[in-house]
Amino acid sequence: MPIPGDMLKSGWGVLRLRPWHLAGVFTSSVDAESLAHNLGPDYVIKYGEHAPGSSDFSFTDTASAPRT
Repeated sequence: MPIPGDMLKSGWGVLRLRPWHLAGVFTSSVDAESLAHNLGPDYVIKYGEHAPGSSDFSFTDTASAPRT
């Protein structure tokens, strides 16, 4: 089953680190925060790169938002 934002290459990822679960990728941090809140305290949001059509999502802890 596809996740929200399945075809985005970058954005705000909603994820659980252990065990790994990518719940969605969003262009808006507000939308990502809403999903993370609904899923519970194990889920965080991170800005990063997503491999479209997969659960691969990479991020760095030092960068919390994209540079514009």
